[in-house]
Amino acid sequence: MVSDAEQGRETIMTESRTPTQDAAGSSAQEARYVIYGLDASYFTRKVLGFFHYKQIPYEYRHKTITVRPVVEKKAGTHLIPVVVTPEGEWLWDSTPIAFEMDRRFPDTALLPPLETHPVLHLTGRILEDFLDEWPTRQALHFRWMMDSGIHVGGDDLARDSLGVPKGGRLDAEGAQMVFKMREMIRQWGTEACRKVGADRRASAEMEGEFVRLIQLLAQHFDWSPYLLGERPSLADFALYGGLEAHFLLDPIPAGLIERHAPALAGWTERLRELVADDGVPDWPAEDRVPETLAPLLQYVGLTFHEFLKANRAALEGKEEWLTLDLGYGPTRIHSRGYAEKTRRATAAVLTDLPEEAAEAVKRGLDPLGVLEAYRL
Repeated sequence: MVSDAEQGRETIMTESRTPTQDAAGSSAQEARYVIYGLDASYFTRKVLGFFHYKQIPYEYRHKTITVRPVVEKKAGTHLIPVVVTPEGEWLWDSTPIAFEMDRRFPDTALLPPLETHPVLHLTGRILEDFLDEWPTRQALHFRWMMDSGIHVGGDDLARDSLGVPKGGRLDAEGAQMVFKMREMIRQWGTEACRKVGADRRASAEMEGEFVRLIQLLAQHFDWSPYLLGERPSLADFALYGGLEAHFLLDPIPAGLIERHAPALAGWTERLRELVADDGVPDWPAEDRVPETLAPLLQYVGLTFHEFLKANRAALEGKEEWLTLDLGYGPTRIHSRGYAEKTRRATAAVLTDLPEEAAEAVKRGLDPLGVLEAYRL
């Protein structure tokens, strides 16, 4: 299948990370986690990013067709990534994985403490909800509705799924196997685009909204290293996952970033290499939204939160589809139970705040239009 130069390369396990060792040579944590995923996967890259940052020892393995049946049976899901803990627990869904890792490794928490920083804590959760759910429409569109995305990101996914090294020359049989796998994944991607309102008819919206988003991000990062300030949060790793796996890989969004927000490439590289023991600063002393983040939050309220409200109404009415118009004409989107689940989780945090913290959150976030969707 592959050239002689590529034979013998390990294709299942692609990365192994261990925390910095002490003078005696023993690591701070002997137990090792296993992460199953694919390189060109939004949420695999998100999880790999915060595992590296938190210096959690792990082995990263591609979820190939060889291991897929066992992984899916034990995890109880077809989704990626999946994390296997040293105790043998199988975890999935990047956000609960992050919360569990924060519980186990609290010194490198990915959100500010709710007790002392309710405004920034809620801001981090709101941004993570957005970055997990909304730019994924553009990620799907640029990969599966564009020939260049199919041949780059799609090919990457197919090779990883088959255990074929990327970049290696393939013989006729190998090329046919990769093509068939890519086409199988493309069928899923095409249907996913249809369901999230990101098919070819939505090209103007997908490109326009992507450019708008990356410009808002770049403006903020001109003044702040990360979304909440000097220290990366869970929302930063959600953004990192999209950039690493999709937007800097697939040619169309990569070109838009180069043209409109080139600094995002350097930001991604910096976060990729960052580890918490490099002396990362603590959370900001003052619990308030950075001024340069306000335009991004307003954008979230005007776009994603309009979807959240329409999605909740559709689910309550047992409607399979909803219609949303964000300025590009009516778009049909399949109602999504998971988006409502995450909305409710953030809403529960907001509802349970003590009176003083609730007032602080109201003063800080209400003027930006990002609380209404969580009060439904």
